[in-house]
Amino acid sequence: MGDDGKYFVLLNGRRFEAPSSMITGIQLRLLGEIPATHVLIAEGLDNEPDQVVTDTDILDLSGQVRHVFAKPPTAFGSLLNELRP
Repeated sequence: MGDDGKYFVLLNGRRFEAPSSMITGIQLRLLGEIPATHVLIAEGLDNEPDQVVTDTDILDLSGQVRHVFAKPPTAFGSLLNELRP
């Protein structure tokens, strides 16, 4: 939370003001213009592990500023390599 009672989140390193202290994954997507194909990952606070944020998950922004990253879809290996003789 900011000093002025506002709530902020860092999305891919960019600071955004959140509409309230609680924000859903879909609100994060809209705020940061993040495509539905990307996976949202919230950095864990203190010793907590990072977590995948679905569109219906809720993040609490009332404490430390949360860092959220969007990961584009990935493919391990390539079908082209499998089709080559």
